[in-house]
Amino acid sequence: MRPNLRLLCRLTLTLTLATGIARAELHLSAPGGLPLGPTVTARKLWEEFDRALPAGVWVSPLENKEYLVISAQWMRRSFLPALNRQMELFSQQNLGADHSAANCNGFALVCRLMLGLSAMAARAPAPATATMIVHQSAPFGGLEATRENHSVAFVLTDEGPWVIEVQSGEYVKLADYPNRSTIKLVSVH
Repeated sequence: MRPNLRLLCRLTLTLTLATGIARAELHLSAPGGLPLGPTVTARKLWEEFDRALPAGVWVSPLENKEYLVISAQWMRRSFLPALNRQMELFSQQNLGADHSAANCNGFALVCRLMLGLSAMAARAPAPATATMIVHQSAPFGGLEATRENHSVAFVLTDEGPWVIEVQSGEYVKLADYPNRSTIKLVSVH
């Protein structure tokens, strides 16, 4: 073997081994069978936020022209059980820890990613979902009132907007959410 080729082979092997060691071994799965139902235009979604959220809540710009309104029945039967299984897998890997990526914001992102993957598999528009940052002044979804910022998931269902505590899979209509008055930010990205 020529010296340059030998060096290239060693470098390739070293990089391959280093990449294999640094690779994350987290697996994310999303339920299939997302029903294609009604959609809402970005303008109508903005109107929903204006109607349902307290005054002064910042909502991120919307990137799509329309969003899929998610079937509440599918959420209960397929999505929430899958979300609970995903959270259990993360728990078994001891991922939940303060001051790490495995916190409430990361878990809210997982919920949104799972909904996005389900929509992709169904060849549907982007799901009407977001991350909400709230001040956890009241207990919800098995979590106590920490009096700190906390992230939960927002999902627009055909029964209206829901708030999901991702870590427990508990949900409630936005109008009944005990921390509704302390919502600070809604990120649809």
